[in-house]
Amino acid sequence: MAETTRLLFAASKTEYEDKRYPLIFGTPGDFSTIKREEFDAAKAAGEFDAGMGKLPILECDGVKIGQSKAIERFVAKKVGMMGTNEIEEFQIDAACACVMDIKDAYKAAKQAGQDDKDAAMKTWFEEALPELLMKVEKTLPAGGAWLVGSKMSLADVTFYYFLLDPKGFFDDVEGAKKAMAKAPRIAAACEAVQADAGISEWVNSKRPEGTAPF
Repeated sequence: MAETTRLLFAASKTEYEDKRYPLIFGTPGDFSTIKREEFDAAKAAGEFDAGMGKLPILECDGVKIGQSKAIERFVAKKVGMMGTNEIEEFQIDAACACVMDIKDAYKAAKQAGQDDKDAAMKTWFEEALPELLMKVEKTLPAGGAWLVGSKMSLADVTFYYFLLDPKGFFDDVEGAKKAMAKAPRIAAACEAVQADAGISEWVNSKRPEGTAPF
């Protein structure tokens, strides 16, 4: 996923080239019928070798590097959104890792709730997710509007995209939003990111319609 990196660029008003490959459904909604001729040709030509054959890949100063989390951290440093010292950088990295843990817990809950998906998801959004967000909030350093430090960082953008962005991780955006009620600092940070001029412009007008945020 490259969308967190795009949000970093939007918040910092950093210009970049956003290269995407078209996906065409033979049957709408049926992923087994996707045609991606341009992508397949580029992959066959070795253009994605830096990412082990996968996207995203960031090219900077003529060097191509893959792995989305490494790209996010690199870009965050470049645009001044990775803290003001090594401790803040460490805390930002740890907060982002918590999101990965929550995603793993969500996937496990979905797998365990195959027999009654509606009940499993109700329990997840009303009980499990709020509890996990409360635990994350206890790990955060004392501070103000942002999760780490005195300005927006990769941590804030990561949680925003995870919980509040309309094209974020969860299909049930409202369920994720309600879960934040038990974690007011996380909720406030996500709302502050959402209100940022650069983020708002990207999400509401500049982000291409009808494309996956990959």
